[in-house]
Amino acid sequence: MKSLKYCSIFLGLMMVSLVACGQEEKNLSEKSGYPADTRLLIVHADDLGVAHSVNTASVEAFEKKGITCGSIMVPCPWFPEMAEIARNHPEYDISIHLTLTAEWEHYKWDGVLPASEIPSLINEEGYFYPDASDVVKHADPAEVEKEIRAQIDRALAFGIKPIHIDNHMGPLFMKQELMKIYLKVGKDYNLPVLIPLYGAIRSNGC
Repeated sequence: MKSLKYCSIFLGLMMVSLVACGQEEKNLSEKSGYPADTRLLIVHADDLGVAHSVNTASVEAFEKKGITCGSIMVPCPWFPEMAEIARNHPEYDISIHLTLTAEWEHYKWDGVLPASEIPSLINEEGYFYPDASDVVKHADPAEVEKEIRAQIDRALAFGIKPIHIDNHMGPLFMKQELMKIYLKVGKDYNLPVLIPLYGAIRSNGC
């Protein structure tokens, strides 16, 4: 009975100790400078630059606090407009939506680099492939790296200060070799890379 009593006291002290440790550990809200019960949410909008209407809607969403960040498709026709908006509004958190596909049926684009420098990324019509799986099937990894670096360089040249890079339609997440290039480029430019859970799984061949 005495040993049982001591065990009960020991367990009780352990529980008090664990609760105390838990109270000392700050949660994400507190670590971010907010009260402990604050709910934090990042609302991200991609495909900025793909069309004037997308740019307009994105700016309105930024102004109304409907989104907290967005990412730009550098090869698209309306990139210059969105780049100017980003320059004039440094308070907007803007990223680079690395683009290797052109999925719309009658609205197309190709790379930042000339087609002669990235032939494996360009289809017989002279545009990016419409589907991510086609990119993975045809792409020369060296040309992928050249093109995504060129997209980042153009964004920087236009005065954009990206907070991270991510990938339109995810071809960079579908093959380990392309994922390694993506991570390498992010490191070289000192930019965080966004990796969705499905991307991490697919790049591991699962």
